[in-house]
Amino acid sequence: MSARNSGELVSPKSDREAKRHLLHREEKSVQLFRAGVVGVLAGLLAVAYQLSVAQVEALAGSLANLAKTWPVVGPILLILSTILLGGISSGLIARFAPESGGSGIPHIKAALLHIRVIQPIRLIFAKFAGGLAALMTEMSFGREGPTIQMGASVGTWVGQVMRVPKRSRDSLVSAGAGAGLAAAFNAPLAGFLFVMEELKREMSAITYGSALIASVASVAVTRMLLGQHNSFSLVFRGETPLRVLPQVAVLGAVAGILGVLFNKCILGVSEVRIRLRMPKWMFGGLVGGLAGAALVFWPAITGGGNSLAESVLSGNLNSSHLLMFAIVLFMGKLLLTAGSYGTGLPGGIFAPILVLGSLVGLAFGIIVHQVIPATPFSIQGFATIGMACLLAGSVRAPLTGVVLIVEMTGEYGLLYALLVGAFVADFVAGAVKDHPIYEALMDRDLKGSKLDVTPDAEPILVDVLIEPHSRMDGRRVKDLQLPQGAILATLERSSGHVVPGGLTVLRAGDMVTLMIEGDKPELGRFLYEASKGPS
Repeated sequence: MSARNSGELVSPKSDREAKRHLLHREEKSVQLFRAGVVGVLAGLLAVAYQLSVAQVEALAGSLANLAKTWPVVGPILLILSTILLGGISSGLIARFAPESGGSGIPHIKAALLHIRVIQPIRLIFAKFAGGLAALMTEMSFGREGPTIQMGASVGTWVGQVMRVPKRSRDSLVSAGAGAGLAAAFNAPLAGFLFVMEELKREMSAITYGSALIASVASVAVTRMLLGQHNSFSLVFRGETPLRVLPQVAVLGAVAGILGVLFNKCILGVSEVRIRLRMPKWMFGGLVGGLAGAALVFWPAITGGGNSLAESVLSGNLNSSHLLMFAIVLFMGKLLLTAGSYGTGLPGGIFAPILVLGSLVGLAFGIIVHQVIPATPFSIQGFATIGMACLLAGSVRAPLTGVVLIVEMTGEYGLLYALLVGAFVADFVAGAVKDHPIYEALMDRDLKGSKLDVTPDAEPILVDVLIEPHSRMDGRRVKDLQLPQGAILATLERSSGHVVPGGLTVLRAGDMVTLMIEGDKPELGRFLYEASKGPS
């Protein structure tokens, strides 16, 4: 019998709290349903893109084989066509949709800080068509970059269509991005962790619930349409012996340094292009020509590199001088990837990083077996661990890298060794004061650029993680000198939630939530720069 029927009194306050709790549960359920819709749509878009990429890559390979049948004229015609395609597509992207260039992850991060605006329909079209054009020239790009940014665009579009309040759209945007990554690699947990570790960096129920549901939904769509299988098949089975962990740690340290080198190359090529005052259409034609030449004479370094990584991990990469061959392949793939990214064409760097990591691990494993012939761990095992290590050294998201490799290979016995190597790589890259690649790219894109303006002034919430030695670290709230239109709403630290007051001292590691005016993107930029540590 209910309290009302039994004659007991129910206070109005308790009744209001019960209704508020029920409303909160309903709102959460609705938002999670929206995340499922985002995941399904992102998965369908990713499947369409993957099938299109397969057709484009097959066509490019057929043209390369045809060109080889005409010893001189064939390669020249192929290279001229890739020069033309690279130049035209780079020029069009730079003119009409520059935000679609590259992996798109820096643009998503800026949009989540409300510094940039996602225009979903235009962005999806530009990313889809531009990504295929880049892969038609066989530039060194991965398919995950377009699917991640298109997934974020789907999240934005669903938020607009369903009239979701702007303060609640961020979780759909980040969930869509995670769904895009999950669908590209058939790895739902990696997509979820990518949101937590790279995009949002906070663990509210709405954020992690939306990310997990969207990633699972997108992978379910992918597996129903494309089949359920691992991305890579390995020739070894079993766990990593504990006595091999010191070598794994050394591999992590080497990969951490090479991850920093990768980041410098990606940023450096763009700086060289700017200093030379070379327009993107001209640079796109130049790199397109190089990619066309590589397609004829050195196809192993072109495209996403999935077949190359498969050859490395399966032990089918044959050469009489395998160590030197692996090193040369690494250098060629690195330079083509950096050049491709500098064109501004749509394409990801996750896949090239994984390929480069496999080559680092392969070379390291060869050296270890030459020095210690009785090493109870295969060369291909080191190659697999190298993938996660280089990803951690460049992107600085070690958990995402570890789980991604486990899901792609199905080798859970490697989990502990992957964790050791990835976290050592992350520590080494941080010790040399290198910024994660996506943060560095976002910083570069924001410098001196015009900020987007959101269409209305509805207040929005921005979550900011305070980094060590930043302008916010060690400051009292009253001394932050927040610009007009920004209010510090909540603060979360390891000890729990703190109600911030004027005398509250902020610390590195604090997650602060600020309410800012929606039509002033410069506020988001100020907060981001104030929370960042020194370069």
